[in-house]
Amino acid sequence: MILYLTSSFIPFEEPASGEKQLLEDNYGFFEDLKNEWPKSVSLLYIPCDPSNTSENEGQKDSLIQILKENDLAVSNVHILKDTDKDKVPELINKADVIYLAGGHAPTQLSFMKRMKLKEALMSYKGIVIGLSAGSMNAAYNVYLIPELPGEAIDSGFVRFSDGLDLTNIEIIPHAEMIKKTSVDGQNLIEDIILPDSYGSRFYLITDGSYFKVKNNKTIFRGEGEIIENGNISPLKQGTVIPYMGIYEQPVIKAILEDGFDMIASVNITNDTLEIYHLSDDLTDVFENSSLKFRDVCQTLSKNIVESEREIFLDNIRIPFIINELKERGVYVRTVHVDYPYGQRAKNIRVRRVPGYPDWLLIVLFDITTATDFDWMTDEYTRTGFMKRARLFLSELGGNGKFSLVYTNVKGFKAVNELYGDQNGDMVIFQTRDALRKYLKPVIMGRLESDHFVLITSDENLSEANLKDMCNQTFTIESKEFNYEIRCGIYSINNLFVDITQILAGAKLAENNLKAGIGNKLYAYYDDVMKESYVKKRFLLSDFERGINDNEFEPYYQPIVDAKTGMIASAEVLIRWKHKDFGMVSPGEFIPIIESEGKTSILDNFIVTKGMDLILRRCQNKQKMIPCAFNLSRVDFYDTVFIESILNRVKDLKLEPKMLRFEVTESAYADLESKAIEYLNEMRSKNIQILLDDYGSGMSSLSMLQNFNFDIIKLDMGFIRKIGLNDKVEAIIITTIGLAHMIGAKVTAEGVETNEQVKFLRDYDCDYIQGYYFYKPMPEAEFEELLNGPDISPSI
Repeated sequence: MILYLTSSFIPFEEPASGEKQLLEDNYGFFEDLKNEWPKSVSLLYIPCDPSNTSENEGQKDSLIQILKENDLAVSNVHILKDTDKDKVPELINKADVIYLAGGHAPTQLSFMKRMKLKEALMSYKGIVIGLSAGSMNAAYNVYLIPELPGEAIDSGFVRFSDGLDLTNIEIIPHAEMIKKTSVDGQNLIEDIILPDSYGSRFYLITDGSYFKVKNNKTIFRGEGEIIENGNISPLKQGTVIPYMGIYEQPVIKAILEDGFDMIASVNITNDTLEIYHLSDDLTDVFENSSLKFRDVCQTLSKNIVESEREIFLDNIRIPFIINELKERGVYVRTVHVDYPYGQRAKNIRVRRVPGYPDWLLIVLFDITTATDFDWMTDEYTRTGFMKRARLFLSELGGNGKFSLVYTNVKGFKAVNELYGDQNGDMVIFQTRDALRKYLKPVIMGRLESDHFVLITSDENLSEANLKDMCNQTFTIESKEFNYEIRCGIYSINNLFVDITQILAGAKLAENNLKAGIGNKLYAYYDDVMKESYVKKRFLLSDFERGINDNEFEPYYQPIVDAKTGMIASAEVLIRWKHKDFGMVSPGEFIPIIESEGKTSILDNFIVTKGMDLILRRCQNKQKMIPCAFNLSRVDFYDTVFIESILNRVKDLKLEPKMLRFEVTESAYADLESKAIEYLNEMRSKNIQILLDDYGSGMSSLSMLQNFNFDIIKLDMGFIRKIGLNDKVEAIIITTIGLAHMIGAKVTAEGVETNEQVKFLRDYDCDYIQGYYFYKPMPEAEFEELLNGPDISPSI
């Protein structure tokens, strides 16, 4: 469709004079129209008032005459009448040009609506020419100016109405006349049009001026002005971007209704609210409160979750808002509201209104959809999944068997480090797609990073499906990376169990998977896991009580000189003799304590106990050997604890050579410069530092280069392969030689057989620790051993 919107291009004829007053200029209107005009034109004439036959005929003749004078031929004309109602689509289809005549705009608009002209024009491809009232009514939102006596003071006169929806240009024609006209004693411009222009944009144009709309581009030719929000500004020739009024346009209305609860402004001087948009849910709020800001906030707060209510009321005070706008430039708050169908997240934003210093603009909108869906994978977020899963389970009844599956990509951190974050994202996408393909989830969410959770029918959890899904290959260019998806599965047999417990069970099943080649990558939650988990949580909650009640005991494992078999030192270990469970294995309680960041408490306890023994025996002139204590990486972030070690050595006047501290290979690799300074300070005071579990981690030679370890302890994983693996033996031999070359000694851990002892002696290992000689023993037994003769065990 090509659309021309004109004020007028037909010379005005004075009544009874027969003389035409020619237009001074039409700004190339006819030249432009010629370029679009078909050779043979069938014209459909849309009058203002179809009942005024004689006037319509006269205007039609004037139109044909002016077109003819400008070499725009018309072969036939049909004037639309009320009797044509059933033929409108047919007449539109036959017409090459449709002319929307001038006259009384409300009368013409009423006629157009009766004829359903808007619907008939939706697929029209020809030329539409609007003149005066015809141009006004072509707009989507028509502004109807009071023209006749009584219309300006008539409260029932509709000034805004929907039109033909051919453009968003709201024309006010005949600028020269409009500026001089008054209706019902009111000046059209000052008293009517300017006040009506708030939230709209009107184009006041002179006769001869016109807009052309073609291929979604609007061009203006002529003279005119823009009237908008009570202001008048010049309208320049050229391209025009049609204005879309906020409250009149259905597109904007739909956006507002989709999540916007309220748009309002508040006067900071008198607390008065002005409402621009309000959702149905908030209607009762304003029915039950005055339009005072503080009253509305008080009423709104009743629906906010109780834990957030007090903070909301404090932060929504006008002085608080103004201060935050001043300091931060923005005011944003999120609150949560309880509904019968679930909880929703609401975002409140406040802005200043330019030009209105006493007013603040307030927007309240629903952001639940945004927070419920993961921006990256388009799956549910944690909150979205939990809400949707809870609803699913409540509606499930006894229909079908379903399970919740929690997944974790093993070694995902390595993917990012090796291939970059972008390829790490691709692994997440591949994981999501694999879960969709094999498990066909009814609901799926991404909890965080590489962790997904889903609910699926049990029929999808076949062994073949799980095996194929759990083993994935990521291909980037010519490189391939094999990775595993580990799954914890919780069979939903009891619909009364809350989703949080179900998810916790699935995570527990995944956590219990054993690492290593050949082990299954999925596990089902069962009561045994639950009992183990409950016990671990109980131990954690009982940890500090156990410390205070001296349930923890130091155990000492002697370390012998490899050549003589004489006891050379000991490692101080920890055991827990629980009042209910009896002796608890360190493998049970240490990981729990580490996971909760309480390792320093335990290490401090054992260091204190060990120092007490050393001090007591030395003061009593009893035989004592150096004792080694384990330090974790967490200990070095507890500066009070680390510094206390040095202070206690000084205060207790302990012989530094009686103390040794072991740091694991992996822990040392993670230590920061400050922690290494502590280790260097210990060495400077003749406290020996041991590198523990060498060979279990990265085994980086840079560690040996950057720090002068006194003793290197070979990991028991190497020792167990003596006599079984030639390569491992070669590594042990090389490590012993390397350590000696850099001035360090070597301790072999976990020695249990005569063959291992002989091998280590043959290749000059310095110290041996293991069950072959001594098991860890309580303090009393250890002292008894120290008090006896220096026994050299038979080999």
